[in-house]
Amino acid sequence: MAREHLPIQIGLPPEPAWQMSEPMPISYIAFVLGDEMPDPGEAFLAAGRAFEMAPQETEPLPIDDERVVWAFSLRIPRREARIMVWCERAEEGATPDGAASDAKWVVFVETLLDTARPVDDAISLAATAARTAGDRTTLLYDPSLGVAWRPAEFRELFFSDDSVDSGRSTTLVDERHLYRVELTARDRTNGPYWIATVGLARLAKPELEMLEVPVSLVRAALETIDALAARFVAEDLPAAGIPFEAGPDLRLALVPAAELMETLPVGAPGDAADRRGIPRGPRAAICAASKRGAFRQIWVSPTEELARLASNDTGLFLATRVVDVRATIARRTWSDFMAAHARDGAHHASAFLAKIARGVTDGERSHVWVAVASVAVDGGRGLLGRSGSEAVAVDFSLADVGDWRVVGLRADLPEVGPESAALLR
Repeated sequence: MAREHLPIQIGLPPEPAWQMSEPMPISYIAFVLGDEMPDPGEAFLAAGRAFEMAPQETEPLPIDDERVVWAFSLRIPRREARIMVWCERAEEGATPDGAASDAKWVVFVETLLDTARPVDDAISLAATAARTAGDRTTLLYDPSLGVAWRPAEFRELFFSDDSVDSGRSTTLVDERHLYRVELTARDRTNGPYWIATVGLARLAKPELEMLEVPVSLVRAALETIDALAARFVAEDLPAAGIPFEAGPDLRLALVPAAELMETLPVGAPGDAADRRGIPRGPRAAICAASKRGAFRQIWVSPTEELARLASNDTGLFLATRVVDVRATIARRTWSDFMAAHARDGAHHASAFLAKIARGVTDGERSHVWVAVASVAVDGGRGLLGRSGSEAVAVDFSLADVGDWRVVGLRADLPEVGPESAALLR
């Protein structure tokens, strides 16, 4: 029953427990083919094209490194932090998983993210790096997240003016491109898990985490952290220990992770040993809305709330941009869902699910998951059910589809969604 976000708080100052002195820098790296050195003038023009305004106050950077062949900084009007751009000779073996081993040059773009418009700012920064060497750019890399894009991917994601079809350019980027989610467990089969974000520090926000997640609730926990992280990209976090609405009748609280760690069992995932090497800064643990315990009241992971999400008794409020991007990709890959349903829909061990819109309430779109019974090019029919109630048949159009999942298709393919639809082909 997920729908677009509702405000977490209105008119309240930021919580001191989450404040950082300054954000971590954001950077993008372009790997470039060919013997000819990338032109610094092209980097200047690439920035102007990506930000759609002329750069100003260009200054050389005195970087004392023999690998650096040129370096400068520039300012974009109405953007506070200067942008640093430099070019180095590529080092053999210093590429992500060897994906650009034939690159001769590396172009770096680094700055502090514009937190007033973080997603659009990241798009422009990525496009600046990728455009500097034109068609010779063979790979674009985000070193903080460990994510790499090939040319077809970064052009579709970050180039806003290379396609006549407005549905193909920059409409596929949302807040989820600014962070990733990591899972840690001593026993990855049986859990429990420590789940945490990486990347929110680049927005001067605490990283989110959840401790002692049982294996049966990992999926619900991942969806919760993902939904909250995307919302907090643009919104202030609620005050520490104060309940807030994560979804319809779904209340959670954020607690400084250091406080929760005091009650963590010895050797549990997320203990002090697991945190070695993590950058300093505030971290927020997602907990149940209030302390629990008969003798000693302590903060605990929201297992009851996750169980409600897993049984589809409630949903999560989502960032508007995430909703739109997911819907775009889901509809674009609907033919893959159709083909898989025709081929394996009768398989008793698999589940074909679609998230569909169910009208508008108070200006917000409400969505529910249905088990798809039949599917067509323009929509389908599914069963809507909640625990303890009889399933209801509902018809939906393709325009209603906001997401889809194929679960349990094969032992080596537990779940496929729109962003991994190629696995079904």
